[in-house]
Amino acid sequence: MSPAKRSTETTLQLRSSLIEHARRLIARDGAAALTMRALATEAGYSVGLPYKIFTDRREIVAAIVHIEVEKLRATCDELVERAGTATVAGNLMWFAEAFLDSPAVALTEELLSDKALRQSVTATAHDAGMSPGALPVVLSRYLAAEKQADRVAPHIDEHAFGFLIAGALHNLLVAGEAWPRPARPELEQILTATAAAIAVAR
Repeated sequence: MSPAKRSTETTLQLRSSLIEHARRLIARDGAAALTMRALATEAGYSVGLPYKIFTDRREIVAAIVHIEVEKLRATCDELVERAGTATVAGNLMWFAEAFLDSPAVALTEELLSDKALRQSVTATAHDAGMSPGALPVVLSRYLAAEKQADRVAPHIDEHAFGFLIAGALHNLLVAGEAWPRPARPELEQILTATAAAIAVAR
C-alpha cells in the first residue's frame, strides 16, 4: 500500500519550516554550511525530506532570497515612516543592520556566480520594486522626509546623500575577507558622522 499523499497545506508548512531553518543555519554557520543533509539535521527531519519539498539546494537558496527581497521592501517602507522619530543616525543604523544582517548577504557570492539563480532573483527584485536603483531612491525619500521634519538641513541634496549612503551599503554587501566590513561600532560612528554633517544647525 502506497503512503498517503501529503496535503498541500502540510507541504507548504514543511516548506516554510525548512526555509526558516535554512536561514538560521546560514546566519549561524555561513552559506557553505547549507547542505540538504545539514538542513534536515537542523530541522529534525529525515535526510530525504528536503528533497521531497525542494528539487535541490539552489531552489532553497532562491526561496530564501525571494523572501528576503520582500522583507527588504517592507524595511524600506518602514525607514521612510520612521522620519521624525528616534534619531537620523539611529534610523540609518537600523536600516543598515536590517540590510546587512539578511541571510541573503551571506549568499551574495553564490548569487553572483550562478547565472540562473541570479536571473531568478533579479526578476523577483524587479517585480517587488527592489531593482538595483531602488536603494538610493528609498534613502533619498527618507532624507527628504527628515528635511520636512526639520532634522536635515534645507540646503542638503538628499539625492546625493541617498546615493552615497546606498553606495556605501552596497559596497559592504559585497565585502569579503580581502575587504572586511567595519565592526558595528565603527559603522555606527560613520553613520552618526554622516547624520551630523547633514543635520539642521541648532
